[in-house]
Amino acid sequence: MRAVVCDGFGGPDRFDEREVDRPPLGPNSVLVRLTHAGVNPGDSRIRQGQFAPRARHHFPLVLGLEGAGFVEEIGVSGSPFKPGQAVFGFFLHDYAGDGTYAELAPARSTQLAPVPPGVSMRDAAAVACAGGTAMVLVEELLEIRSGDTVVVLGAAGGVGHFAVQVAVALGAEVIAVARASNHDFVRELGAAHTIDYRTEDVASAVARLAPTGVDAAVDTVGGNAQAQLSRIVRPGGRVASCVHAPKTDDFRARGQQFQYRFFEATPARMARLSEYLVGGGIRPRITRELPLSEVAAAHRAIDAAEVRGKIVLRIDDSR
Repeated sequence: MRAVVCDGFGGPDRFDEREVDRPPLGPNSVLVRLTHAGVNPGDSRIRQGQFAPRARHHFPLVLGLEGAGFVEEIGVSGSPFKPGQAVFGFFLHDYAGDGTYAELAPARSTQLAPVPPGVSMRDAAAVACAGGTAMVLVEELLEIRSGDTVVVLGAAGGVGHFAVQVAVALGAEVIAVARASNHDFVRELGAAHTIDYRTEDVASAVARLAPTGVDAAVDTVGGNAQAQLSRIVRPGGRVASCVHAPKTDDFRARGQQFQYRFFEATPARMARLSEYLVGGGIRPRITRELPLSEVAAAHRAIDAAEVRGKIVLRIDDSR
């Protein structure tokens, strides 16, 4: 099958498009013939070897954590899906490799869902990883309710632009932190206020909008930006991150609940994502669609933090 692979860790120049063997199919998995694949910062981190100390990597390495396509083959234990059915989902394994930058990719049935009626394959391919992560952060960890005030760091990015939409759908007032060129974009998503982190002190700007602190914050950035959140969130408030655990005791000192989590697909979560897609609560903003052969350009944009919304790779849109 055709795939884009990496034979070692490094920069976007490590990608090579070529024919490789079909991936193995486990007993509880299905093999999906992909039409589109989403591109995420996590793909870049895997390409650079950042997870090498914690996970096995199978070379040649096929990256890609999410996608959409048609069921090609079903494992011996069976599946709720049927051959030829359109599905989307999260293609995460217990190792790095056999991802969605390819014509075929395996996934456990529990990580997939039918593509909802009226949703394009392209849009479905872009939602599982970043959209699922945002949903878990906002709904499950922060437990956002109507009337809450929420800060979203990196509001124009993959996870961030979904987090804004989910929080707005739940009735929250969203303060979006993003560069000025993305302010119109995040307002279109429903953000009530915007802050340019490059020209404003974020903590001071938030204090003007919420003098006693916001109820909750979503961190999609990490580093020093994450550390500032202890001064932005009210005492006893909540913080959730998909980047890393807190590196300061300030959150605990202020009685703030901090949770760090990465998305794990379950049938219930995939069904909830489908509900959001059908109901219009979330819609992936795909700002670049590239052929699979141009995956290096997608990764260069990810590495330069130039991505607004999502990038999608077109693998086989002939059906």
